[in-house]
Amino acid sequence: MATVSRILVPVDLSDGSREVIDYAVKLARPFKASVEVVHAWEPPQYVAPDLLVAAPGWNSQSLEHVAVEAATKELTAQMNQGEPPGVPVSQKIVVGEAASTILDLAEQDQCDLIVMGTHGRRGLPRLLLGSVAQKVVARASCPVLTIHLSERK
Repeated sequence: MATVSRILVPVDLSDGSREVIDYAVKLARPFKASVEVVHAWEPPQYVAPDLLVAAPGWNSQSLEHVAVEAATKELTAQMNQGEPPGVPVSQKIVVGEAASTILDLAEQDQCDLIVMGTHGRRGLPRLLLGSVAQKVVARASCPVLTIHLSERK
């Protein structure tokens, strides 16, 4: 069995993201593996990512810039929660379709394992939203560990 040295942890910045990060860090410790936490921001369909966003007193900025900046702040806040990891942990925000971006990163960074959450949606929500986890599991060249995240109410 191969040892694990690089773990990719895609997160959607929902409440359960910290749970997935903590699980991946616990897995990484015995192997002294590095953990890369990534959030893929996907531009909304039918809206150009270079659409300008403005409000009184603001300089106009592209939708992509505003979204990436907000995602960076949220991911940084989540990364600063909890205890010190004890293993190298990095974070990254990327732009693109989530599943493809995750698969490309795993390949480029030669990750040995992907650890990601799944909400377990069924019926119409799954049909409309799809399942990033399902797409990653089906196409990944490395093992994928999915963690079921319960809906918090």
